[in-house]
Amino acid sequence: MRAICTMALRTPALAFGLGWAASLCVGAQVPAMAQRAGETVTLERASHSTALSDSSGLVEQAMSIPRPALGGVPGLPQPLAPSDAARLAQIFALQQRGDFAAAEAETRRLEDRRLLGHVLADRWQRPGAPPPDLAALHDWLLRHSDLPDAGAVHEMLRHRLPKDAPQPPAPIDESLPADIELAPEDNATTPASASRDAVSGVEAARARFQAGQDEEAYRLAARLARRNPHLAQPAYLAGLAAWGSGRPELALGQFEAAARAEGTTPALRAAAAFWTARAAIRTRRPQLYVPWMLQAAQEPRTFYGLIARRVLGLSPGFAWERDTAGAADGAVLAETAAGWRALALLQIGQGERAERELRRLWPIAKGNPSLLRAVLTVASQAGLTDLAAQVAGLVQTNDGRPRDYDRFPLPPLKPAGGFQVDPALLYGLALQESRFDPKAVSPAGARGLMQIMPATAAYISGDNSLNGSGVRRLHDPALSLDLAQRYLHHLTAREVVDGNLIRLLAAYNNGPGNVGRWAPNVRHQDDPFLFIESIPVAETRHFVQRVLSYSWIYASRLGLPSPSLDDMAQGEFPRFRGAAAITTLRPEAPRGATRTAAR
Repeated sequence: MRAICTMALRTPALAFGLGWAASLCVGAQVPAMAQRAGETVTLERASHSTALSDSSGLVEQAMSIPRPALGGVPGLPQPLAPSDAARLAQIFALQQRGDFAAAEAETRRLEDRRLLGHVLADRWQRPGAPPPDLAALHDWLLRHSDLPDAGAVHEMLRHRLPKDAPQPPAPIDESLPADIELAPEDNATTPASASRDAVSGVEAARARFQAGQDEEAYRLAARLARRNPHLAQPAYLAGLAAWGSGRPELALGQFEAAARAEGTTPALRAAAAFWTARAAIRTRRPQLYVPWMLQAAQEPRTFYGLIARRVLGLSPGFAWERDTAGAADGAVLAETAAGWRALALLQIGQGERAERELRRLWPIAKGNPSLLRAVLTVASQAGLTDLAAQVAGLVQTNDGRPRDYDRFPLPPLKPAGGFQVDPALLYGLALQESRFDPKAVSPAGARGLMQIMPATAAYISGDNSLNGSGVRRLHDPALSLDLAQRYLHHLTAREVVDGNLIRLLAAYNNGPGNVGRWAPNVRHQDDPFLFIESIPVAETRHFVQRVLSYSWIYASRLGLPSPSLDDMAQGEFPRFRGAAAITTLRPEAPRGATRTAAR
């Protein structure tokens, strides 16, 4: 113990992280963090930019949706001859304006016809375009069935055929879906099978824990942990239940078992290690505290890993360098038909179509590191932010090198009226809600960058048209950001939230009425960690952890302070910071704006 106290005194960074251990040296009370807590359908994708400016003491940014310009993306191959590139760009422009006769005339003059399938599919799906005959549809599917529009053309043909005519087989689409996350922190490091009984047992134990039945939850989870020692989730849940029932000795053993289990994810391993460190302090084993907190800190892109690094006084540990596409990446991509078409489409400014072609490469790219890296670097350089963010996680899993620049993109945001909340929080919310896609529409009807429900938008703004004829205005990024900020301020004033950032995020996701029903039953006793773990709605529990994590990551990238991370590191509930707090921020230049990684 003296050694730990001496180390804390000599090392200020560790002194902050070792607050609980050091407090034992002088017989002080253990801080709150160590106390027992008992009783998207998308239409278009936004792309990244790096402009930042400091205006009136606030971080002010503009939200733009850049498109690849005619002439291609600098640094990427341009496979089309200049004459064909110019003609193809003109054809797409004519079709967008509805001048289909002129577009057809220009199409007949094309020399390189490898993008003809895209030209025709774009034309046929435009309002007012002359409908293709059955022969043209059959011919298109015969020649271009590997294109992203194959499903749409097949539907056209199916609806045009007589009812008694044989139906053509539907094209197979194995594209990378836009709504699948490939975060390495959520991927199991070692495959482990979980029986149906184990899964249902964990769910039953979780339900007991969230209902405050800690003894019963512990009994169920501990039994599952004994039967499935290779799985981390049962032991982790048993540890939470033991902690909640005031048995830190049992909690320590269960958390340690969860941290050592093979069947886990980096995020769960970090969580188990973090709670093991907490339990070590509660059981007066401070010599275990630093090793376990350091293990949690090895996952700096997870909720508990970020807090562990702040507790220990470690740097965030992000890599904001950007990989740039080189000649080798372009060559690897051009070896595939879809890759060649993607490069050609980027050359003529058709970014959306290029992204869809790159997504079609998923079946072969996911097992080909060189091709996958080429998809990442080209997507990143072309501003295909969502695709780059998805693929970056898998590339990071393959080679172990962080790809934070692409995983956490930085599109320039400017709310109407400026920032009224912590910009990093707004970035974190936008990433979680829509991945910065201003055209996103959820199955529930939430719209835009910040996924605002039309009824909520009308209520907050006093403009009823937002829930009617003007609903498409919710796809305006500036308005969406402004409404989100106003809604956050509205929620934080509610009694159920009262400035508590964790409750605020829960209310943003689950609704203030729902939070008002379940929050009073959460027996957290001023423990923010157990409160989060006790949130009865899994989606909301994950939402809170992710938005907080993303906000801390964006604070690092934007060069802003993270007061909510400091609060959590001290075992306190973080508070919502409004306009008054923003005026005190002193942003640095955004990180990752101009640096590129050497090949």
